Amino acid sequence: MMQNIFKNWNFVRILRLAMGIFLVVEAVKSGMWLLVFVGAVFVAMPLLNIGCCATGNCSVPTRNSKNNKDEVEYEEIK
Repeated sequence: MMQNIFKNWNFVRILRLAMGIFLVVEAVKSGMWLLVFVGAVFVAMPLLNIGCCATGNCSVPTRNSKNNKDEVEYEEIK
């Protein structure tokens, strides 16, 4: 779990963290404590490198081109 915090940082992950921190700060300043909780979730997601699709259920499966048994047959039209 600690490995996820320090690896694979990119621009989008940093942007998500910054937006979550901004949400927490603005929610505390305005006294909206429910939004503090929501902001904390949005801060935890990039820190732990998880998202809505953390289990990989909504990712597109990769096809192995070496074991491609779906041969396409072409018919020449004259």
